[in-house]
Amino acid sequence: MVHHQKDYIQQHLNSAQITNTLRHSRYFLISILIICLYIFCVYLLHYQPTELYFNVWFVGTEIMVSLCWLINTLYFKPGQYHLRTAHRWLNTQCLLIGACIAIGIYTIYIYLPSVNAQFTAIQALTLSALLLIVTQAFGLTFLTQKPSYFCLVFLPCLIPFFFSQIFENNDNLFLGLSLNFAVLVILFCASSSYRIHKRTSRLYAENSLLVSDAKQQVAWTDELCQQLQQEVNKSKDIEMQLQLNNQLLEQKVRERTYDIHQMNHDLQNQNQNLELAHEIAGIRPWDWNIKDRVITLTNHMHEKVSRDSKDHHAQLHDIIHPDDVDYFKSNMKQHLRGQAERYEATYRIQQTKGVWSWVHDIGRVISRDPKTNKPLRMVGIRRDIQNERTSQERLKLAASVLEQAAEGIFILNEDLLYIDTNPFFEQLSGFEREQIIGKHLFDITANYKSQQRSTHSNIIKQVMKIGSFDGEINEKFLSGKEMALWLHINAITDDEGRVTHYIGIVSDLTERKHQEQRLSYLENYDTLTDLPNRFYYNYQLHQYLVTQKDSIKQMAVIRINIDRFRPLNEYLSHNGGDELLRQVAQRLRITNAEALFVAHLNGDDFAILYEISHIRPSVQEHCDRISKAFSQPFNVLGQDYVITLSMGIAFYPDHGRQLDYLNNCAEQALAEAKALGGNTIRFYSSENTALLEQGIFIERDLRKAIKNNELVVYYQPKIHITNQHIYGFEALVRWQHPEKGIIPPGMFIPLAEQTSLISEIGRLVIRETAKQIRQWNDEGFRDICVSVNIVAQQLRRGQLLDDLDQAIESTGISGKSLELEITESSLVENSDSVMNLLNEIKERHINISLDDFGTGYSSLSYLADFPIDILKIDRSFVSKIGDKKQEAIVSAMVAMGKAMGMTVVAEGIETVEQLEYLRELKCDIAQGFLFSKPLPIKEASEYLAQTKLNLSYSYQV
Repeated sequence: MVHHQKDYIQQHLNSAQITNTLRHSRYFLISILIICLYIFCVYLLHYQPTELYFNVWFVGTEIMVSLCWLINTLYFKPGQYHLRTAHRWLNTQCLLIGACIAIGIYTIYIYLPSVNAQFTAIQALTLSALLLIVTQAFGLTFLTQKPSYFCLVFLPCLIPFFFSQIFENNDNLFLGLSLNFAVLVILFCASSSYRIHKRTSRLYAENSLLVSDAKQQVAWTDELCQQLQQEVNKSKDIEMQLQLNNQLLEQKVRERTYDIHQMNHDLQNQNQNLELAHEIAGIRPWDWNIKDRVITLTNHMHEKVSRDSKDHHAQLHDIIHPDDVDYFKSNMKQHLRGQAERYEATYRIQQTKGVWSWVHDIGRVISRDPKTNKPLRMVGIRRDIQNERTSQERLKLAASVLEQAAEGIFILNEDLLYIDTNPFFEQLSGFEREQIIGKHLFDITANYKSQQRSTHSNIIKQVMKIGSFDGEINEKFLSGKEMALWLHINAITDDEGRVTHYIGIVSDLTERKHQEQRLSYLENYDTLTDLPNRFYYNYQLHQYLVTQKDSIKQMAVIRINIDRFRPLNEYLSHNGGDELLRQVAQRLRITNAEALFVAHLNGDDFAILYEISHIRPSVQEHCDRISKAFSQPFNVLGQDYVITLSMGIAFYPDHGRQLDYLNNCAEQALAEAKALGGNTIRFYSSENTALLEQGIFIERDLRKAIKNNELVVYYQPKIHITNQHIYGFEALVRWQHPEKGIIPPGMFIPLAEQTSLISEIGRLVIRETAKQIRQWNDEGFRDICVSVNIVAQQLRRGQLLDDLDQAIESTGISGKSLELEITESSLVENSDSVMNLLNEIKERHINISLDDFGTGYSSLSYLADFPIDILKIDRSFVSKIGDKKQEAIVSAMVAMGKAMGMTVVAEGIETVEQLEYLRELKCDIAQGFLFSKPLPIKEASEYLAQTKLNLSYSYQV
């Protein structure tokens, strides 16, 4: 007996736990839907657009939770499932929900801050903690009937946080400790809740056993009483015979009593059946004694409760939705006044704060005062129809989605016959719905070709075999429409796994195909010239080198560049330059009909792949033909322009068999052609490689030299021609190589100008010059002005002002002590930005000198427009003094500088005759080996001390 009771209690506990969890998990799933939607809306409100993985998580979670809710509601109906199946399903459902929440916490806490800089760590922690705390709070509420259900939801959610503590650099130790403590608290709460539920269910089972035992004892007592009565009847047989009439009467009374007892028992059974039916249908009966103002109703625990009708009406007024109160009162009044046969109303009541549920209320007056016809008693029922309303709304929504979907959707029966389509599928196929219904899947498409029939047959076989198909097809409908489609078909099965329908989704790929073609063109061709771009050129050259070695024995890689395109492009403006490039590309296309490939790499760079063969002209002849074709002028914006080309040529396989090496060889040949002034053709030679390697080694050593402070500054004196006092110095950089000694600037400055090293060298010279000026000022030489050479790269990089300010502020020298020598070529590019930069330099009282005047563009507008203080005549003109033509040029330069109020400096003076001639022209400053070569710091300081700024200078040869 004891074991029987324990088994019964255990079975009851297991059944109660599973049944209650199934019922409560629906509310848990709805809670998960709401909190995920809330978090997604919060993030979407502050950060738009949202991240792809965050959207995928949200949509996937909503779909997964909705499917779980539907399965709980539709499949696991009360009394229609096995406990073992329900237990397995609940474990699976809890694990899925826990995984979704864990992915959401990982996405919010770890992924979003890494892709969205505005989404801070504290915001990520807040949203992820909200998701964890709220979901686990609902888990504690609804999933603690069994510990396994709660743990399957709870434990996966902790993985992202523990992952961040172990593998991420977590600076907040207290956050980890707090999280771990919170985990223990939640597990303790879950355990406590489980024990409470288990104890309650056990008490309920034990009470049921006690009731059953009590009924059994009553039955046994009745049975003993009957036996005792029979013994009494036997002992009084004689008396019963004497009192037959009395006995007959008593027998009739007993029979009647038994009949009444049996009727009462039947009524009790019927009442229990009715209560069960009410519970299953969600019906709660109520009885309103209007005369006594008392209403009896059934609460959510299926217990009858009596209330004062006034209090009940006040409570109804509080829980009924404000929009439904008048409707409820109106229907009730109409029936009470006899204007309606019965009372019937559908309205919303508040289950919890902010949560409304639809109910259907029906009632009727069963007793009225015969004189006044006033109602005396009214009965009715109230039924919860929230699930029905939700299902109806979902069905309406699904129908709306089917009608408004931007993809073709159709439904087939098990024989692949159309039974329904949406409007977009009608639009795709060109048929009306009535023309499609009842036909087979491919009856509305053309099946004339064997390939189409084979494709259709394979699709049908796959669908019938595995229940799905997903792929791209090219279809022609009998309506005449032909397009590329993406077809997805999936089977729908019933509860027993039998296929009942097929759902098909069709997407039109026409626009996507057009976009792919457009993207392919944009990826491989230059939109300006319609020639292949650098990417396609490299790809095609690689194909020739790798896959067609046997067919192409020799090939030339020709690199072409337009001479002096940059100034011409600035003159023509943007539109004119583009038009010139289009015409150049067209002429190259026409003159290279025999070439393998013609490409526009970028800017004014073009490339040609030419196969070398005895049946074709030689490479030299082909390039000469291109040059001859370009001797004809180009008409751009109504004017004719003649341009020339520089060409560099490398040969396969002579100069290399790899793509990069061949391109480098052709570029080196092109660079040599450009260095020769352009309008020429150069073939690659091994000497170019040697020069390139030498440049690479020099660049490598130069970077080390800057890092190791091997660069030193020399100073060449500048002398006033009139009194031969020292005006100042020119700072010149030298490379003190630890092994090779002093390396002249001509060996490394040109290479540095091709890289960013020249800016670093210029910054070093400015810094060291300022320090030396500070030292000379401290020694008493306060009127010294030292000039520093500035290149175009320093003007363009935008760091020159910062370098000057830092040098002046760190040393405390005056800006008047510095002079910047800028070449004419530096003023050509970005003249507006250069003008603004020079004006800001002048604000710092720094002098600006135009270096190498006469060797560049020699535009007089530079002298007039730019804030130039000093005009420096190049040594190439000074060295030719004695030649009448050269003297005339020097004289004009000095006169022009004087007329414009500038100080004139002549550099490269090596003879007394040159000095005397410049003195006659009243040139201001002289510089050259006649006075001194560039001196290191120590010798420059000694030179300055010897002259004392006031002593006349003795000539030095």
